[in-house]
Amino acid sequence: MEKAKFIQKHLIEKGVPADLTRPTVFIWSKYKKPSQKPLIFQSPAKTFIAYSSSMGLLWGTLMWVFFWYSEPEHWITYLIESSLFGIFMGLINVFRTIKARKLLGETSWENWCKQNYQ
Repeated sequence: MEKAKFIQKHLIEKGVPADLTRPTVFIWSKYKKPSQKPLIFQSPAKTFIAYSSSMGLLWGTLMWVFFWYSEPEHWITYLIESSLFGIFMGLINVFRTIKARKLLGETSWENWCKQNYQ
């Protein structure tokens, strides 16, 4: 078993949600370098920006394709709604990360690795 998979399994056994043990929460995380810091140890600001912008864009695109295209004159409202949705989802993910950090008891990736793997 490679080290990244072992660390993910160990974090899950400690009670961390599985999606917070990968480098990103999105499906393309398996294509990123698996030895990167898990999401739980990344900066909350970085997590918020990445997740809120991605979710806002994804939700706005889906809503435009399925519903909003019929009334394009309200595009400013749609842009604001997409941004608010992204911000809300980003905050949820940051709070989940903070909660998992408290459960784990450590916020530093380097310290956690030293405590558990050296």
